[in-house]
Amino acid sequence: FPHKIQHGDYFAGKLICLCKILINNHVVNVYNTHLHANYHHVIPKDIYLGHRICQAYELIQFIESTSSADTTHLTILLGDLNLTTDDLGFQLIRGILQLNDSFLQRINKDIFDPTVGNNGLTCDLLDNPYVVPYQQQGQGERIDYILYRARNDNVKCLEAYPTLHKVPNDPNNLYYSDHLAVYALFEIDENAPEKKIKPLEDVEIADKETGEKLHSACIIVEESIQRIQRERIFCALCVFILIFILFSFNGNPLSNSHLYTMFTIFKNLICIIGIAICMWFICFGKPVERNALSSIQNAMRLRLRLAHFSY
Repeated sequence: FPHKIQHGDYFAGKLICLCKILINNHVVNVYNTHLHANYHHVIPKDIYLGHRICQAYELIQFIESTSSADTTHLTILLGDLNLTTDDLGFQLIRGILQLNDSFLQRINKDIFDPTVGNNGLTCDLLDNPYVVPYQQQGQGERIDYILYRARNDNVKCLEAYPTLHKVPNDPNNLYYSDHLAVYALFEIDENAPEKKIKPLEDVEIADKETGEKLHSACIIVEESIQRIQRERIFCALCVFILIFILFSFNGNPLSNSHLYTMFTIFKNLICIIGIAICMWFICFGKPVERNALSSIQNAMRLRLRLAHFSY
């Protein structure tokens, strides 16, 4: 949107990449994504919380539709989710898709990058020069993940840790990014006995707790929809105010001074541009945003109904 030109997400749409890899007759689906950023870093002021939850649910639907338990041996999801482990969107992704966190499930917990540490934090680190001061909360956050789900129980995560902090031997002491990279090493035991894990149907929910979280997600998305409606009303009020200003303070064209005439022309031009922008928001921008959130909310409600959870 024009009034959010300072937010990079409006210049780079978020997508999901899928790479299908065949390793010794084992099909591995690798997904990579980047969910909407949190620009306020405080959840009560996070106006994109509903958007991020909707993106998380779209991610769930896409993985469900492309990683069948009959054909996919290993499903790996990696990327910057902009969600901590306590955030609702992350818990939905793990709960519905039954994904394991590689950092928590790793076997060799004593193997890590000594330049980073063994706490798993990947973003907003205190010593990173790319992080602005208001983003630094505590020692940092863990919002970059490698999550996985195996069809059988013959897949183990041997190692997992953040890495690629500083560029080694660089005279300028450069850092690779404001985020750390995340590394994981998996082992597929081909000699292990076949033991299939029962897959979830697309409309099932793993447990009641996950169902309650999905219910909470519907409420958060509804709050975002109501906020969008209030913004449309605000834009409508701005249109009336700008129209009033447009036809006011014009003076007498025959007796106005050159300076007052220039002021009138500038005022009218600003009002016309403001009216056009507000009308675009009322008729197109905000309805499109509202409909996008509503469609995902309806999909979540449908899953709740089919899974015998009431909303």
